[in-house]
Amino acid sequence: MKAPDVNTSPYHRFLGLTLNRFEEGLAEVGLPFRPEFLRADGSDWIHGGILSALIDIAGDYAVWSKFGVGVPTIDLRIDYLRPARAGNLSAVGRVVKAGRTVSIADIELRDEVLELVAVGRGLYASPKV
Repeated sequence: MKAPDVNTSPYHRFLGLTLNRFEEGLAEVGLPFRPEFLRADGSDWIHGGILSALIDIAGDYAVWSKFGVGVPTIDLRIDYLRPARAGNLSAVGRVVKAGRTVSIADIELRDEVLELVAVGRGLYASPKV
């Protein structure tokens, strides 16, 4: 399946996302660090909203790899395991189930030194195929 172009979304362009890996059932999305992602002046922790967006997007692209189109998120659960410090991030989404009506993806978010900082599970509406 042909990889989607992450630059077709204004939000993805704003974040500066890269699609580092894309294969059936799996997508790895990279996020280059920007100071605007920090939670507060003088902090080196990245805001949780940025982390959740990256987790959601990686899960969506993993499901896309099964159907060939983007899908809306129905539900998203995130467990923050440790602070994500200033630096590049990457999220790997893996499809658990690609169903007729809903699909599920599990996502791992890692920091620049490959420490696991958060995990997520997304529930996505499957497209009518």
